[in-house]
Amino acid sequence: MNSFLESSTEETEDSQNHDEGHQTKLVNQKKWELGYLKRKCRNLELESYYVSYMNRLRLSHLGIFIFILILIAIVHSLLLIASFPNSENRDIYLDIGIYMGCTFIILVVLLFNFRLPLNKRYEWLTFSTIWLAISALVLMDISLPIYRAVKDYNIIVPTYYSFIIYAIYIFMPITEDIHAFILGLSVSACYMILFSFVTYRRRMDGSREIDLPKIVSEGIFMACVNMLGLFFRLTREVAIRTTFLDKRQCVEETLVLRAARDQEKSLLLSIIPAQIANKIEEDVKMRIEHLKKSKKCRRSTHDDTESTPTPLWRQMDTEKLFIEPHNDVSILYADVVNYTYLTTTLDVKTLVETLHDLFVKFDTASQEYNVLRIKFLGDCYYCVAGVPLPNEYHARSCVYLGLRMIKDIRDVRSKRKLDIDMRIGVHSGNILSGVIGANKWQFDIWSKDVDIANRLESTGEAGRVHVSGQTLQQLDGEFIYEEGTAKARDDPVLRKYQIRSFLIKPPSSKASSYITMRRPKSSLRKNLEMRQGLDPRSDLPTNFMQNSISQYNQIRNQATLEMSREVDKMPIGRIQVSKICFGHMKRLTQDEMEEQIFRSNITSVFLFFKDWRWELMFMKQPDFMLKYSVLVSYITLLCAFIMQAVNTTQTLAFWTLVAVSNALMVMLLALVWYKKLWIMFVSKTEASKPKQKISRWFYKLSDGIQRNIIVRSTIYVAVIVLHSTGILLQLLDCNKHASVGEPMIGATNETSCFNAWAVTECFMLSICITFLFTRIPFVLKLGIGIVTLIFYTVVVTLSYSFVYGHSLSTNDTLYPEYSHIFVMCITVGIFHLMDRQTEFIAKVDYNWKRQLHKKQDDAKFTNETISILINNILPSHVADIYMSRQMTNELYYEEYDNVAVMFATIRNYDTEQVGIRVLNEIICDFDEVLNTYIGKRKVEKIKVAGWTYMAACGLDPKRSEHRKTQTAYRSSSLLPNGRRSHYSSRQLDIDEEAQIEEELPTTSSEIGVNCIRLQEYEGHKKKCTKSEEYNDVVFVMLQFALELMRTMKSFNMENLQCEDGDGDRGALRIGISNGPIMAGVVGSYKPHYDIWGNAVNMASRMDSTGIAGSIQITQNTAKILESYNVKCTYRGLTFVKGRGHIPTYIVNVDESLNFVKIHDENAISRETISIIEEETAEC
Repeated sequence: MNSFLESSTEETEDSQNHDEGHQTKLVNQKKWELGYLKRKCRNLELESYYVSYMNRLRLSHLGIFIFILILIAIVHSLLLIASFPNSENRDIYLDIGIYMGCTFIILVVLLFNFRLPLNKRYEWLTFSTIWLAISALVLMDISLPIYRAVKDYNIIVPTYYSFIIYAIYIFMPITEDIHAFILGLSVSACYMILFSFVTYRRRMDGSREIDLPKIVSEGIFMACVNMLGLFFRLTREVAIRTTFLDKRQCVEETLVLRAARDQEKSLLLSIIPAQIANKIEEDVKMRIEHLKKSKKCRRSTHDDTESTPTPLWRQMDTEKLFIEPHNDVSILYADVVNYTYLTTTLDVKTLVETLHDLFVKFDTASQEYNVLRIKFLGDCYYCVAGVPLPNEYHARSCVYLGLRMIKDIRDVRSKRKLDIDMRIGVHSGNILSGVIGANKWQFDIWSKDVDIANRLESTGEAGRVHVSGQTLQQLDGEFIYEEGTAKARDDPVLRKYQIRSFLIKPPSSKASSYITMRRPKSSLRKNLEMRQGLDPRSDLPTNFMQNSISQYNQIRNQATLEMSREVDKMPIGRIQVSKICFGHMKRLTQDEMEEQIFRSNITSVFLFFKDWRWELMFMKQPDFMLKYSVLVSYITLLCAFIMQAVNTTQTLAFWTLVAVSNALMVMLLALVWYKKLWIMFVSKTEASKPKQKISRWFYKLSDGIQRNIIVRSTIYVAVIVLHSTGILLQLLDCNKHASVGEPMIGATNETSCFNAWAVTECFMLSICITFLFTRIPFVLKLGIGIVTLIFYTVVVTLSYSFVYGHSLSTNDTLYPEYSHIFVMCITVGIFHLMDRQTEFIAKVDYNWKRQLHKKQDDAKFTNETISILINNILPSHVADIYMSRQMTNELYYEEYDNVAVMFATIRNYDTEQVGIRVLNEIICDFDEVLNTYIGKRKVEKIKVAGWTYMAACGLDPKRSEHRKTQTAYRSSSLLPNGRRSHYSSRQLDIDEEAQIEEELPTTSSEIGVNCIRLQEYEGHKKKCTKSEEYNDVVFVMLQFALELMRTMKSFNMENLQCEDGDGDRGALRIGISNGPIMAGVVGSYKPHYDIWGNAVNMASRMDSTGIAGSIQITQNTAKILESYNVKCTYRGLTFVKGRGHIPTYIVNVDESLNFVKIHDENAISRETISIIEEETAEC
């Protein structure tokens, strides 16, 4: 099982790692393209939920705006009061009244947006309140400059123009970007009119000319603020849509994981009862984890030494035997009479449909009577009542089921006009049940009572239920019976255990309907249903394939519905005001508990993950928006340079800085945009990469920049430094240009070196750029913002107070220095609050991605388990079909022209004597040979029946003549194959075919003459000519059989079986045959792959009539092996029931259990003859 698990996990890893890197990068990069995100949301029907979440987020932003507005109004009023000169009698209360009054009006207007029912009824209400609020803000801000200019002829600048534009793009609940842009332009136009006709209508030197440079500077500044606001909206939409889609994927992955686990459980329960299934499921998961850990250890240690690890199922710490005892149960064996006729005369489609129809009825009946079907052995259907839960009416349930099965098979017989019937045996006793082997698990039962039930069936009569005395005693006289058959009285096994048998009399034709629908008494049925937790109406078997399909088909709809509930739970900020005010709910859901744990893992001030490993991984995430941030920064830098250039005559140093900055920014833009532009304009497909060396180098560098946190941070700091350097150069050159400029207000001997408000606005743009970069450490942005604010405060109040002290103020009584610092603080505060929320949402998204990856790993792990389980039920090529089609509701069947079939029976071992553990050890050894066997053709294990191991070679879909899936309803059924009885002396009730009247040839040279006749009685449909490619399955099957013989010999020597008196004890008796077969999977309740046909029957007969320690084959198989230089000895005519006397051969095997070659023997014979001739001549 270890090798089987290793191959399964390796294939899974290889398939997932193939082409993963580049394609994943492209998909991740697409997730940051707004057009792609919008299409994705529409395709997933998430747009309405996204709008709902954005409405919540916008209301949250609106609440923050109201808080900031009130705070700003209060602080502004306090500043006015603090700067009120005692020597002057100026009325400041008008300013304070306007600020506080307008703030109150705006608050009342905006509160209508929190009345959600009212807004849903009147959609225009939100838009109207926004326009009213913004208009009130603009009127509040421009009214004072106009009033002071008209009344006192004092020029002041407006305070809130940048704040209002920020608010439009950041805080206002405006759904469309175009609406925000129009509103922003409208506000900018109002302020441009104010600057043109009031604030800068005259120069400060007293001339009547319009101060055009300052007006142009203000226009450039407001254009930049509008651009930055629009960029912030787009960036926020991209981030939130990405987060929203990640949450949707997380929800979907949760449903997928749940469905995968349900599918895994249903799949396992379809072949194994729950008690043992739980143990096996945990064991499989433990093995997968063990293999993954061992692989990681090997990779980490780079161990190049090749050592064969101990098979995992053989290790003492993991060795398990999944067997359970059950007492007081009843076993039913049912045999299809004339089964060989079905498998040799019907075509594959008709056969599959017939068997499907038949076994669907059997499985349905077994469910109705609470009888657990074990499995099929060809024509034999056997089941047990009282497993896994005790059933005091187990004997009665089996008898009722037997009568129902006779009725069902006769219905099929009349419907399809086939000569078939049913022979049934029932016995009560004790059993062992469970699973053995390392792969191709099948639930089975063992004990002498199982053998007795088998013998009761084989010695019974067609159309009758044959029961033992032990079973009859538990029927409480409910059935009429008669003495058993004469065969039963003479059977050695029944006589050994002193079993007396009886035949249940079939009901009359009038009572047939009674048997058809008769079920256990209502009190019994309710009792059983209560024990099993079943719905009294759930009589039909659970179809795990149909359940899996319905689950997977409903996942998308369920995810959409789940998102409608998750939208209201999705967090929008670090601080939960409602929970601070109203406290927590007493009982939290699982999602709410996870959210609380997540919030507790983030620090309140700096928004760090308390787990530094999480923080490092979060910072290492790629920044696919970097190229846009750099582009916007470059445009802002150009605007800042233009603002300074138009306000003051600049020096050579300034223009040199402009040239260097432009060169650096253009180079930086080329690097960060190279990959995007190459994909857009050069690449033919998104998955392609540049072929030229230089282009490929730039492509990798462009991709690496956005993925490396250190490089990103370096670029970020460089951009901020370039922004700041141009402004600082203005300050440093102030003394040099003191003679150039404009006279200060109130100063006669000094002149202004620069436009103070232009410098302040440039620093405000720098602050905006500081907080607009994404995927930059939050603390770094906050630190740079605070350092910039402190530095500028020192510049304003200390270093250049002679300039700022004589600049225009925002209020007639407010110190100009306070005005500059006040608007800078507003800018830093607003963008910091928004950056906090953006950072928190990014970390929420990261947490969801972690959850998503964990659930994907769990789903991958579950899928690996499902893959292993399916491959342990079905052959690999059929398992692939079922996995790829998500267990579709189809009948699957195949027809092969030539397949080699092997039956290998372990002789003279008895479960009662040596125990089931010995059988498990041997079967596990055989399975290990199967998993590690390397041959030209794959060998598939079909089943284990008692001490017989069945395998086949040639079940390759490429070799199939007829391979098809047919849609049909599948509630249950398994396809039978050539049945192996527990006893070689079992009587087969089939139509006797013509006996071979003349003795067949005894030498290989005569075989070809009668090839057609041989193939006719072996069921080969007169296909005499076989290509070597098709015949190699026989040679591969022989090699595998020899491997099993060597494995069995090693096992016997290890367990000292060679010292036993019985020389045949533990020896393998093997039979091999080849020819056309039919294969398929029928049934969804317990899917089972099986093969059937004459080749299967003949291989079974070759085993049952074979010799211990030898391989017996048919004449046609011997001819094929001889063509591969394998020596085969003619054994003689062997009697096979249903076939008569047929020629059989024994494969010659030497002491090392290798086949003897024909040419080697001939060479030895010729050499011996030549030596004898030479000796004779000398004599």
